[in-house]
Amino acid sequence: MADADGSEAKQLLAAWRAGDMPARDRLFTLLYGELLQVSAALLRAERNSSLSTGDLVNEAVMRLVQLDQIEWADKTHFLALSARAMRRILIDNARKKHSDKRHHHKVTLVTRLAGAPNGRVDFDVLEKALIRLAAIDKEKADIVELRYFGGMSHQEIAEVTGTSESTVKRDWRAARAWLLDALAENLSG
Repeated sequence: MADADGSEAKQLLAAWRAGDMPARDRLFTLLYGELLQVSAALLRAERNSSLSTGDLVNEAVMRLVQLDQIEWADKTHFLALSARAMRRILIDNARKKHSDKRHHHKVTLVTRLAGAPNGRVDFDVLEKALIRLAAIDKEKADIVELRYFGGMSHQEIAEVTGTSESTVKRDWRAARAWLLDALAENLSG
C-alpha cells in the first residue's frame, strides 16, 4: 500500500507541476494522514503552541500551494518540504508570541541532541543556529531539517538529496556536532 501511495503521489506531484489543480487537491487528500503525523510530531516537541495538528497542516498547505516551480522529486521530498513549512509556521508563531509582552513564554523544543539542557532548546536559538549553519554549509543544514524536523531516515535523505547514505550519515554527525557547539556558545554567552 505504501508503494502504491508513493507512486500515486509521484504521479500527482508531476500533474500538479504541469498545472493540474485537481491533482494537487487529490495529493493533499492522499497524504493528509501523513501530514497530520508530521504535524503531531512537531507539536509534541512544542510546549506553548496554540496550534492544533489540523491547523498546522492547513497553514502548511496554504504555504505550499503558493509555491511556484518546485521540482518535487517524490512523496518523501514533498513530506520533507511540508515538514519544513510546518517548522517555519511554528517559528513564526513563536516569534509572534515573543513580541506580545503579556504572553512572554520562552518557546522551547524538546530535542534528542546530547548536551542540550534537559533535552530542551530555545526554538529561536535553534533557528538562528540553523541559519548560520546554512550560510556555512547549506547541505548539512538541509540534512538537519530533513532528519530532525522531517523525521526522515538516512536512506530517505540520501534519496531526496541524491547523495549516498554514508555521506548523509557523515554530514549528519558533523552537523549535529556543529549545532551542539553553537548551542553551547549561546548558553555560555
